[in-house]
Amino acid sequence: MAALAAEILARSDDAVVDAGTAMDMATILLLKHRFDQGLALQTEVLQGQRLFSLRSNPDQARVRVLILVTAGDLMANTPLDFLLNDDDFGLSYLYLCPGDAVPRDLPEHDVIITGIAHSAVAEPLLEALAAAADRWTCPIINHPRHVLKTSRHGIADALRGAEGVLAPDVVRVSRSALSAAASRLPEGLTYPVLVRPLDTHAGNDLQKVDRAEDLKRYLDHATGEAFYVTQFCDYRGADGLFRKLRVVLIDGVPFLCHLAIRDHWMIHYLNAGMLEDAGKRQAEAAAMDTFDAEFAQRHRAAFAEIHRRIGLDYLVIDCAESADGRLLIFEADTGMVVHDMDPVDLFPYKVPQMRRVFSAFQEAVRRRAEGRSA
Repeated sequence: MAALAAEILARSDDAVVDAGTAMDMATILLLKHRFDQGLALQTEVLQGQRLFSLRSNPDQARVRVLILVTAGDLMANTPLDFLLNDDDFGLSYLYLCPGDAVPRDLPEHDVIITGIAHSAVAEPLLEALAAAADRWTCPIINHPRHVLKTSRHGIADALRGAEGVLAPDVVRVSRSALSAAASRLPEGLTYPVLVRPLDTHAGNDLQKVDRAEDLKRYLDHATGEAFYVTQFCDYRGADGLFRKLRVVLIDGVPFLCHLAIRDHWMIHYLNAGMLEDAGKRQAEAAAMDTFDAEFAQRHRAAFAEIHRRIGLDYLVIDCAESADGRLLIFEADTGMVVHDMDPVDLFPYKVPQMRRVFSAFQEAVRRRAEGRSA
């Protein structure tokens, strides 16, 4: 990333860059975890320009895709660049910020994609877009009304009682209410529970709390004024290992994007040792090879019910199998990363799998642009 940033600046006259290049620089800073600088640069750029094109002339592409996005970090929007990395698609990104009025006249397009992922900050903007969408005439992928369902508590509410699905109870509470809960948990929850600040991901400030005393200690160190408390479910397998899958639903059809295996309940692909452990990679390759015939078939009714209840054309799910064989849902939203950046020498089996995912999404976009049904 540092080399790429230097190359961009070297091509610029007197280090003066256009708005699009400056947005690229802001993204590089975010990727390098220089969040304050990246967000500051992004804010400065958006004061002068809101519409950007990924390719120089999207109007010459076969399918003109207008992606509605918002300001923020790398979790603020659906990372669509991977999914639509094909010359058939001309991508225009229209940035809308909280408090903005939704423009009545949108740039020329064949398909709209709601790229804004759910967060507490984005809720008012998504609500405004949901109301405005009633007057749009072109097809919409991921209607903002459905994106609004993908908060952690919204997913739990939407999937409660769904056939074959275990969506643990989630309660959204203020710091003061959680402090009071140190003596008594919210109704329906029992220890152990998972606690995390609102709108955090990747395990940041996430903790498993086994007792009231532990909850008090957690609050002494945690930042934030609002939290999610989630019922913990022990999902370890017979071998004592935990397995978490990232599955994407495209028009209701499930595709496996990765499988992480670890001896601890808090799994993320980067902390699961997949790079270092050939045995884990072999297990992931086997899971991808058999996914359609085995895992997807076992949970066919669950995936169908998730698609029906949430209603999104594109939805990413982090999940596992519970001890009683149900599909255990950790998270389901549109902001999680689905990519093809893993080194091919270590993960040769991922190349064909991710091509299937990308092709399925691209076909879904083409169908809408051509007026064909899913």
